[in-house]
Order: sequence, then C-alpha cells, then structure tokens
Amino acid sequence: MIHEHAFNTAWWGKPAGVVSDASFFDQPLADQEAQLAAYAWVEYRQLYDTDVPAWALSRAGFTHADIQLRFKLGLHQVDPSPSLEPIDGVFASDDPFQLNPDHMALFQHERFLLLPGATPGRVNARYALWANNLIAEQPEWCMEVRLDGVAQGWFVSQMNGKSLNLTLAMLHKDATISGMHLYHKAMVEYAKRGARIGSASYSATNTMVMGIYARLGVRYLVPEGFWLWTPPTQS
Repeated sequence: MIHEHAFNTAWWGKPAGVVSDASFFDQPLADQEAQLAAYAWVEYRQLYDTDVPAWALSRAGFTHADIQLRFKLGLHQVDPSPSLEPIDGVFASDDPFQLNPDHMALFQHERFLLLPGATPGRVNARYALWANNLIAEQPEWCMEVRLDGVAQGWFVSQMNGKSLNLTLAMLHKDATISGMHLYHKAMVEYAKRGARIGSASYSATNTMVMGIYARLGVRYLVPEGFWLWTPPTQS
C-alpha cells in the first residue's frame, strides 16, 4: 500500500514513500504507523472527486500540502505573437544543454518546502535533477529559451502517447523576459514540432502561472490534492 518513490529517495537521500492504494487509510492506526515508520516522509495524492475523507488522512498524520490545478491545452490553438520573435526556443536534441540549480530562479509555490529540512536551494536541486533526467530521455521535447543567445529559462516536457506532458518550466534567476514570454514561446514551438495537446498541473497558490495559462486558453480538469506525512516530532 506504500512503496518507495525512487526519484524522491535519490533526491532526499533517505527513503521517501508514496501511498499507492487508498485502502491504506482503512487499516488500524497501528498498522498504518508501522508502515509509515520505514520512511523519512510519505506523500499521498488523490483527485477531488474521490472519497477518502479529510478526517481519515488527518487521523493518519497526513497534512494537506497543495492543490494542483490540472488542465489540457490545444497547442495548435495558441497564436504566435510579434513579441516572441526576438526569442529563440532551442531543443536539447539540436543543441544539448543541462540545468544547473544555481542558475534557476527559486521555486516559491512548492509543497516540498513543507518538509522538515527542506530549503529553496534543495528544492531547486530536485527540479534540476528531474529536468536533466527528462533531457536525457526526451531531448526533442526539452527546450532552452534564449534572448540574444543568453539563456532566459527552460521548458522540459515528455510525450506520453499523443499528449505532451508540460512537465517543468523554470526561469533563469537573471532572466530579462517575463514568465508569460517563456510559457508562450514554449507552446508555440511545441506546436511547430507537431504536438497538438498539452497537459499538466500547477499549484493553486501560483497565481502568476494561473494567469498565464488562463490567457493561453487551457481547459481545466478535476483538481488533485496532495498530502504529506512526516514523522511526529519527538518531545
């Protein structure tokens, strides 16, 4: 019912788990606690049209950490703009690159910042690691956005069947373009490359990204809730 999340374990340096079966919360508390004790922390996620009640999650020691707004976007319906013409979208398959967490703007709307011991720099390292894995796996869908040859940010994605998962977007810490330009340019370039449908999610607390995707014309789906368990503090 709980299994180790390999990527989060590699990032955190200690076993990190994920609840993979909601019936975990039907067990006696002693059984839940015994399974949770094997991990430094555990995450659980579910769509808001499912029925594990909040009280059952709270009783198990899970704290509500985030709401992710899920959406689909018709990439071919995103119109280019003259303001994008000076900006280049360069794919890793054409000009290889990797991400350095020290070059990325800090993530401010992140549930992982709730973990004891987490720092903005440590969270940046998580996303750089994830992005570089995706660049290695699908470089044809991973983009560096440049202005006058200088990196302004990155948009790394992965093709799942016929849908492009718009996985991670990051501005450079010294970017001179806006987040809107980064996202808009990426969508236009993905459409040129043949992707028709994009899908992703973002934190409901990230009102900047909410405004960007609303302007691009996304269609929202059922949101997803995230809960985190960490060991009780010893008194």
